[in-house]
Amino acid sequence: EILGFDHLHAPGGILKEAMARAARVFQAENTFFLVNGSSLGMLAAIRAATRPGDAILMARNCHLSAYNAVVLNHLKPSYIYPEINEDYQINASLSVEAVAEAICQRRDAKVLVMTNPTYEGVLSDLKGIIDLAHREGLMVIVDEAHGAHLGLHPLFPSGAVKAGADIVVQSLHKTLPSLTQTALTHVRSAALAQEVQRQLSVFETTSPSFLLLASIDGCVR
Repeated sequence: EILGFDHLHAPGGILKEAMARAARVFQAENTFFLVNGSSLGMLAAIRAATRPGDAILMARNCHLSAYNAVVLNHLKPSYIYPEINEDYQINASLSVEAVAEAICQRRDAKVLVMTNPTYEGVLSDLKGIIDLAHREGLMVIVDEAHGAHLGLHPLFPSGAVKAGADIVVQSLHKTLPSLTQTALTHVRSAALAQEVQRQLSVFETTSPSFLLLASIDGCVR
């Protein structure tokens, strides 16, 4: 609507440049800016990776948005239960063995969805889980809403992008300096990125706040 301000859902100017800059910082192949939080990213990611009626494997501690995506796309979920940390009464890591067992029990599953880190900061063996899922032909979506900082400093472990996840959704406002409601989606393949972008245009506002977009770019810089 304003000359030079670009169009979030068909970027070709300053927003395209800003998203390419973010992809370089987070070492991703394709990166998209989100102004409706990680919830938007999860809805679009699951919708892009599945077709109505598909079977899907989900960690039982997924965010509400993942369950909404299951309902919207009429998916058939099978849940993988993380271990419980009895000392703190919270979900512990998701084990590679639990994922392997779930895959064996649901051979028709197309996608694995998991949260890493959890909202309490618990990490799982991402590389082991993703490598296993890929060997079995599953796409992997990681809700990394609380892990945008991972890999940005030597004292932090690396995150889901480096581990090879197909789609990674990160909230910037939780662990990095950006306004509430700002997030990123990273997508590994170009073909999948095209479908993710289409689904983002379905779920995201057509009037994105440039204050939020500028906040994302400022955070990335």
